[in-house]
Amino acid sequence: MNIEVVLKILYALIILNIVFAAVVYALKIKRLRRARLERRFEVKMKDYFTYILVNIEGKEPLQAPPFSLNKVEQEVMQERLNDMIENFTGTPREKCIELCKHLGLVQYHLDRLKKGSYAVKIDAAYHLGCMRVQEAVPALLQLLKTHKLNSSLFVIARSIAKCARNEQDVKEMVQLLLRHNKGFYDLLVDIVKEADIDHGALFAEFIQRESHACIQIGLSGLRDYTEPTVASAVYRLLDSPDRTIQYKAVEIYLKSVHFIPRNVVQKLLQHPMDEVRVLTIQAIADQKLVTYIDVMKNALLDKSKRVSAATAKGLLLLGEEGIATLCEVTADVKGSEQGEYLQMLIVEELNFLSLQLHDLDKLTRYNSLTYYYEKMLGKNKRIYRVV
Repeated sequence: MNIEVVLKILYALIILNIVFAAVVYALKIKRLRRARLERRFEVKMKDYFTYILVNIEGKEPLQAPPFSLNKVEQEVMQERLNDMIENFTGTPREKCIELCKHLGLVQYHLDRLKKGSYAVKIDAAYHLGCMRVQEAVPALLQLLKTHKLNSSLFVIARSIAKCARNEQDVKEMVQLLLRHNKGFYDLLVDIVKEADIDHGALFAEFIQRESHACIQIGLSGLRDYTEPTVASAVYRLLDSPDRTIQYKAVEIYLKSVHFIPRNVVQKLLQHPMDEVRVLTIQAIADQKLVTYIDVMKNALLDKSKRVSAATAKGLLLLGEEGIATLCEVTADVKGSEQGEYLQMLIVEELNFLSLQLHDLDKLTRYNSLTYYYEKMLGKNKRIYRVV
């Protein structure tokens, strides 16, 4: 009986292997056949694609190929046009989209979106997004509304952004995604930027809402903006009770504002987060705000070594007055742990600058730092300035 069971299992495994091999072989043959058809189509369409590239900037609409396309050829044509639409802007993109309509590709995928299986609908949504088909937005929003949380959710969302008729479509798409409450804010920002709308205005609107998620999206979207209007928009969030929001708001504010008011500087340098104090010091140094050297003088003795180091580096960038202040404070606390730390930073900077003396700016800084370091800390071993 045991032998019979073993033989049956063996026969079953052999049959399964044969079936598996047949399926793999069939798929390979199908793939090779499709690749061969695609190569033939590329040769066949070479002159037509040249015609498109030559006439893409012209006033006349693009004409359809002078022959009918089978299913494989239509799919290859679709991919080529998708690539062109993604790479072109303005009139060339509009002409490619019109050609898609003329070839029946738009209507074909609209029908698939309405009547196809799940996989067919996702594929149709992708192609409709590539072709910027605004008529597809209502159906895409409905599909997004009922879709479960998986990777295909973002395919639909990106298609909606590309096809969006106005800001309202984008807002509705964002709200539908936020229902999943998964915190993918940076991905949402990337998707929103696909829409042909004023992104900055939309992100600025988001940060005015009470929703924590909308504020996070707005701040992530405004991260690369440097206009003063952005600084005004995020100012109220500097006092947000949420530390993540507060830090992002400070980062955007300091990067966007052209001059930091003294009351804001003093407020931020008293912030409990080290990162915020470091950002403030770096912003003062980057903007060369020499008038705030007195404020930075106090920051040198900050309990956080990160803040002290950032302040020391910042003072070195504020000219002779900043360098003199750094050496003066270091001399005042000489012998303490803080004084030893600041002195170590100065020595490290001197060693670094001594290797960069071919640069006039660094040479000037080296001479100033050498002079004040020797003068205020009274080193026995004389350090000579370089002429």
